[in-house]
Amino acid sequence: MTNEQNTSVNDSTNAAQNSEKHSETTRRIPEAKIQEPTAMFEYGYRKKNYAPDELITDAHGNPITVSDTMLTAISASKRITQTPHICFYEPRIPGNTGSAIRLCAITGSILHLIEPLGFDLKDTKLRRAGLDYHDMAHVVIHPSFEAMVEAMPDSRIIAFTAHATKTYTDIEYKPTDILLFGPEPGDIPDPMDVMFGPHVAEQVKLPMRPSLRSLNLANTASIALYEAWRQLDFAGAGETEEL
Repeated sequence: MTNEQNTSVNDSTNAAQNSEKHSETTRRIPEAKIQEPTAMFEYGYRKKNYAPDELITDAHGNPITVSDTMLTAISASKRITQTPHICFYEPRIPGNTGSAIRLCAITGSILHLIEPLGFDLKDTKLRRAGLDYHDMAHVVIHPSFEAMVEAMPDSRIIAFTAHATKTYTDIEYKPTDILLFGPEPGDIPDPMDVMFGPHVAEQVKLPMRPSLRSLNLANTASIALYEAWRQLDFAGAGETEEL
């Protein structure tokens, strides 16, 4: 047998032995459990065993509950803002409220939500607004309109309603004002006892062409708040907020 043949035989033998050893080793090692990929949520990666209301994250990316981040009525009354507050009376569409929460966060305002709400704060459509704990720190929930009035005794309430005769630009806004908006969608009538009640100082409207659907609630709130902020020379814009 030639040297080449000897080498070939030895290589084949070694390969067979290595294959057997590898097979034995594979049989001895238990199969590793395949780890499922972590689900991706709007606020980052979240494990499945977190409670369902832990839908936002803190500064370190850790899940925290919504209730831990929101304002109390007392803290909302004491916070100094550069813009008027927004109030949604019994809102029903989570996407509008999510947009309003972000609106208040970027303008430094506070969003007051009057119960009952037509959705859960854990609603997926609310999460799609990409909210984080900084945003939710601008939200306070009141059990009733009367509770909000009692909690904010120094605020002037301005109701936005299609039944008003004065336009929203006719008002000289103050940072302590509360801009009140009725429930949506537009086919739900305004609660006249609230919008024209004794606690409301002014009723205003946004001009619209006749015979058309009402403007989206979040859009209406944005127009109103930015007009008020413009009148106040956009005070606080560009400043870092301390919550």
